[in-house]
Order: sequence, then structure tokens, then C-alpha cells
Amino acid sequence: MSRSLTFLFVVQSNREPMVASGKYDVLNPLADCLLQNNDEKLHYVCLTLNNLAIPHPNKRVMALERIHKKLFANLCYVISSGKKEAYLCLICFTNLSFYEKAEASIGQYSPKQSTSLLARKIPPLENPNSMLRILQDVIANAARGTADYRWAFGLLASLAKHPDNAILIGLTALPRMAIQNLKESTIPSEEWKENSLEDFCLFLIMRLAEVSKQGLGVDVIETVKPIMINDSGVQGLKATMVCAFMEVPWSIYPHYGVVAAGSVAELMGNTFERKGKRKVYADNIFSLKTAVKAYCALGCAAVKADRESKHQDFSNTKVVALPTAVAVLLQIIAEIAAHWGEEENENEFDIHYDVKAGEYAVSALSSLLPALLLGEKAPRPSKRTGRICLELGQLLLTFSTKVPSVPAKSRATDAGEKISEAAETGLPLLEASYDLWKVGAAK
Repeated sequence: MSRSLTFLFVVQSNREPMVASGKYDVLNPLADCLLQNNDEKLHYVCLTLNNLAIPHPNKRVMALERIHKKLFANLCYVISSGKKEAYLCLICFTNLSFYEKAEASIGQYSPKQSTSLLARKIPPLENPNSMLRILQDVIANAARGTADYRWAFGLLASLAKHPDNAILIGLTALPRMAIQNLKESTIPSEEWKENSLEDFCLFLIMRLAEVSKQGLGVDVIETVKPIMINDSGVQGLKATMVCAFMEVPWSIYPHYGVVAAGSVAELMGNTFERKGKRKVYADNIFSLKTAVKAYCALGCAAVKADRESKHQDFSNTKVVALPTAVAVLLQIIAEIAAHWGEEENENEFDIHYDVKAGEYAVSALSSLLPALLLGEKAPRPSKRTGRICLELGQLLLTFSTKVPSVPAKSRATDAGEKISEAAETGLPLLEASYDLWKVGAAK
């Protein structure tokens, strides 16, 4: 392939063979072309790289293998130089970051200052040429309405899915800038379009809140609270999840928590079933572990409110303990108990076997036990309930033998024992959840 290559008309069927097959040296000349001064040719090269970055196998090659360091360095050069094609390079990085194993490689990119073998790797926040510092410079210097500014936040929102990246981002001024963007927006949240600046910033805040809360000031709740209350779409859902991850009091949620519990429970079910919600969110926008963790946080807030108010009927916890949602928790736990550890099931694209989602599912189930194990006002003997409790207790015991996390093992064992020891009297919420679980598992 000629080093003078300026543009490739890459049809969809050719994208993967050209990169992932390893038969052609496509990336080297394209990476070299990023350093040229011809704006028109550079534009086409950036478009081509974005085209090639779409297939998943190509993302792996471009972000982790062969010449990825050269490609990263040259893409960063275009971004740092302020060329008008910088936003296309940011989009290319964002495309590559959709490959989960590339998140850390991109987010923690920090090139050595010299080519010497003795040159040491510099931590990202100490290196002015690292990805995070380059993004910080773009955001500090670009006008708020530009594509560069917007896609810098888009890339940050994607990179923040990785916990280590989120912690590093939280140590910068970037979270405060994202919050400020939401405060200054003049567009109602229900009109925020996908991939808008506000959409990216709220996603970034949500993912930072999920991991560590680092860098999010006390005013973040006041910023997202109106969105949660007034927006019934995806932005309201994200704002609700921010509040859940920030562990706000149950009283903060409108309508006694009914809307929050229902929307997050629906999200959890949809992500488990690999489907989105029409005109609200696509099937790959949220991860299962994120949805389950938010649901777990809502359960903990409701239980805490009941204990503080000494509600003997656990009325707030019942709002979260929806049988449809508890059935999804049981499905997740059962899938991992049955299959985790089997090599053919440890597929990075199979969210059913996400062990972290399983750990959060057990935590959620444990927090909801006060409501699930609450009997009827007029207790009725029920051998069926006894059998259900024994089956669920055994399920949790099996789960505890499969997961690597010691706290998760302990929670599963403790929850299993409590359910197994439940009296053989009717437990309406637990029975309804069990029945829905069996219906779902039979599909």
C-alpha cells in the first residue's frame, strides 16, 4: 500500500478483513498521514480511521495490538495541534473505547517523554501529553459550542466506564466543568439529544458517581434533582441513577420513590434481556451491572428510611421490592450459579454472566429481605412457601461457591440462610417474585 495514501473507500464488508485479518498494512500509512499538513487529505484519513474502527475485532487491533501506540500518538498530535479535524480524532478514540478492554489503554495513555530505553512511564496526571491532560486542555481552550469541546466530553463519558479511569478523571477539574455545563444549559433536559454536550456530561457524572463520587461536589444533587423530577426520559433516568449512587435520602425521590424504583427496575430488566426502550435508550447504552447497582442503592435508601422512621411494614422497601424486579435479580443469580466459571460462558459480550452484576444482585436481594420475608397480617400455613425458601436458599449457597469476592460470598450465604429459615407461612412478595422468575427462566 502506498505511503501517499490519502483516502480509502472502505465498504462495510471490507472493513474487518482490511484490519483484523492481519493481511494488509493499512494502519501504518493511515497513522503516518495524520501528521501531514493537507487539511483535505487529513479530513479523509480521519473519516477512514473512524470507518475502520467500527467493527469490534478492528477495535481490538487498533487499540491494543500492532501499531496502537503510534496511532494513539498521531491522533493525539492532531487533537493537541488544534486542527479542525481534532473532533474526528476524538470520535475515533470514542469508537475504540467501546471495546471494553481498550478503555484503560486509551484513558490511561501516557507516552514516555523520550525514546530512551531508560525513559520511565509517567503517571497520566503528571504527564502533559497524556490522554486526560490533552482532553483537559481541549476543554479549557475550545469554545463551549464547538465539536471539539463536545466530543472531548463524549470521550470522557465513555472512558469513565472503567473504574480506574473514573478515579483519575475525578482527581481533575473535569467533573466540575461537566456539572457547570448542565447548570448553564438553556435547553430543557427532555430536549437534550443523544450525543449532545448535556447528554455526554450527565453520562460522565453518572459514571463517576457510580465508581467513587470523587470530584463531584455537594451541588451535584441540586443540579440533577430537577432533571430527575421533571424528565421522564433517559435524562431523568440518568439523574435518578446519579442520586442513587450518591446515596441521597429516600425523601429526595419524588412520588415516594415509585417513579425511581419503577424506572430503574425496568432498566435492569431491559439490559438483562438485551433490549432498549423505544425512543428512550438503546440496548447497549447501559450495562447490566450499572443498572443492578443503582437498583441496589435504591433498596438500601428505602430500607434506611424505614428503619429510621420505624415503619414495621417496611412500606418504603416494598416500593423497591417489585416482584418483576426481584425476579430479574433471581435470574441473574441463577445464571451465574449455574454457569459462571465455564470457559464457553465467559464471553465479554454476554451480560448474563457478568459476575459483578451478580454480586450487586445479591446485595440488592439482601437489602430487600425485610420486605420479601414479611408475612401476611393473617398468617396462613404454606408448605409451598417453605419449599420455595429452601430452593432459594440453596441457590444462594451455590452462588456463594462460584463468585470470587469474599464479601459477595458472605452476603449470599447470609441471605440464603435467612430465606431458608423463613417460617412456612405465606410470603406474598417472595412467592410472586419466585413465580415470575420461573416464568422468565422458562422462556
